[in-house]
Amino acid sequence: MLSMTTYGPSLTYHHGNLRKALLDRAAAVIAEQGIECLSLRALARDLGVSHAAPSRHFTDKADLLRALATEGSDKFIAYVFAAAEAAGDNPLERYAAMGKAYIRFSLEYPAYYRTIAHPEVVAHADDELKASEKRRSLIINDAARAAQAAGWLPDESIDDIVMFSIATVRGVSAMLGDPLHSRQSEIRDYEALIDRMVRLIIDPAAPQKSLNPATRNDEKQPGGKNNEGDRM
Repeated sequence: MLSMTTYGPSLTYHHGNLRKALLDRAAAVIAEQGIECLSLRALARDLGVSHAAPSRHFTDKADLLRALATEGSDKFIAYVFAAAEAAGDNPLERYAAMGKAYIRFSLEYPAYYRTIAHPEVVAHADDELKASEKRRSLIINDAARAAQAAGWLPDESIDDIVMFSIATVRGVSAMLGDPLHSRQSEIRDYEALIDRMVRLIIDPAAPQKSLNPATRNDEKQPGGKNNEGDRM
């Protein structure tokens, strides 16, 4: 059962780590209202500090978002890596587990996920955020190479494999994170749905040999032939 993360401190800030309190409150605002509703002045008001207080830690909203994205990116790396480790040594199972973790992270930590993927944040990433982005990319690419070496999509390029994988999990994440879609589809078992979606990318029990739909369909038929094609 997936659960939404509760972000941040109470609305009244007491002496302590103001930087962390600002980041936590920003995450809560983003999760509840969206990035567009975020402002340093409103955060200061929520935390009961002066309007100038946030400037001791963040020069502006963009600076705060970069810090939140870096925190979220590092958390994402740990989250996905933990899922891979829990899946064991099979590279196919590990890659599938990472795909599922990607989607679960987007649902459990929507503020982090939205901030990491926000175009303005990506466009103005600082060195620290870029380094975290690079680590994310390396982890996914290394896992894809290991899965390919274990028999998955042997003739496809790693770039295509990773693009296909990320496009799929991002699409699923976007749809499941859309309240309107969730209400209309009446999803009752998110975990089962996530499992089915990821197995369309990679099925550890029967790893696909090609991204080509026609080829993948042939693989399902005895002797590699398509029954429908035999009738033509």
